[in-house]
Amino acid sequence: MIVEIPEYLTKMVGRRVPVAEVVRGTTPVLSFGDPRHAKVATLGINPSVREFVEDGRMLSGPLRRLATLESLGAQSTSRLTEEQIRAVIKECASYFHPNRNPYRLWFDPLDQILRAGLGVSYYDGSACHLDLVQLATDPVWGNLSDGGVKQALLKEGLPHLRNQLKFGKIRLVVLNGREVLDQVAAVGLARLESSGTLRVGALSCSLYSGKGEGVRFIGWSTNLQSSFGVTLEFRSQLGRWLAATKIPKGSIAMVSAASTKGQQPAVQSDDRFDAGYVVEGRFKLPGKADLLQLLNDWLEVSPRRSTIGVVGKFGGRPCIFIALHKDRTAVLNVDTKRTAVEQYVEDARERGPDVPWSVIPNQRGRVNKLVFREDKAETQGWYCYLLEPLSAPAKI
Repeated sequence: MIVEIPEYLTKMVGRRVPVAEVVRGTTPVLSFGDPRHAKVATLGINPSVREFVEDGRMLSGPLRRLATLESLGAQSTSRLTEEQIRAVIKECASYFHPNRNPYRLWFDPLDQILRAGLGVSYYDGSACHLDLVQLATDPVWGNLSDGGVKQALLKEGLPHLRNQLKFGKIRLVVLNGREVLDQVAAVGLARLESSGTLRVGALSCSLYSGKGEGVRFIGWSTNLQSSFGVTLEFRSQLGRWLAATKIPKGSIAMVSAASTKGQQPAVQSDDRFDAGYVVEGRFKLPGKADLLQLLNDWLEVSPRRSTIGVVGKFGGRPCIFIALHKDRTAVLNVDTKRTAVEQYVEDARERGPDVPWSVIPNQRGRVNKLVFREDKAETQGWYCYLLEPLSAPAKI
């Protein structure tokens, strides 16, 4: 039996692009997960361009995360058929399903906090992610210099978000970062009040709570994915604060057993790592920024491990796969040393994670060895290679 699509969802999908800065060939991202079933939603500004594009190319095949005009065989969102609209809705709702390719390095830090503090998760459908603006932009939101463009996008997107909160089952909205806190207050979605300050080391984070649109809002000023100083200890304490926050009875269907007993749950174990090692072969990262995030977190969780993976009898096995420019793929081997990772993280933080790497000959003369330093110098213990060698040294 074909279930009738609610009119508010049809309108969300089949809308005209309001500004030229919307990424060409993309579709509106109604949600990440299904707000018609989730009880908790995290809220952002707008979808990342990396949900659709990597190195200037639209993601396709197994790497594709969401519906595109190309995958739908369509020319524009305003001319989609009912079947194509259903496909967009389905791909948004099933974004976190096991056979999909969610942007885990962005969503997993939030998921850890949700599991620790509220006992909900993107991956079991009890939580989802929404945005004030449901369209990906290029430049990204923070680089949009025309305030009129931002206002046009917010004006166009806000009614759709309000419908999701009105017709869905969401009872709690979690705000991650100062920018989304300010935007929520500016557009009148909720009235937020200070709930104190969380200090961990040199990091000071302001905490907020409030109500609006018939739901509870709660949030913090530190962006978990991009703010400097976000450590595992900070995430753990943030999870404890969330668990201790007074949530109206019955508003959350799933609450962790530890919190109901008055205990303070710590952030649950990170399935990216096993016994202090990066899980071998699990990751095909979409870019260098994701590699920096993963390796930075590994340094925190594994202070006693001298290599990123289990070396055993042979250390030249791929541990992490990284997608690079021009459809190239790099591998970082299991025997890559901690000292080399520390130097890479320091360099990437100083110069930025997306600076070009140099491809140089390895010891056998194959042009496949990747070095990250600006002067092309090798770093002892950094074992990173292209899967397919080049004919001559180059930058990539």
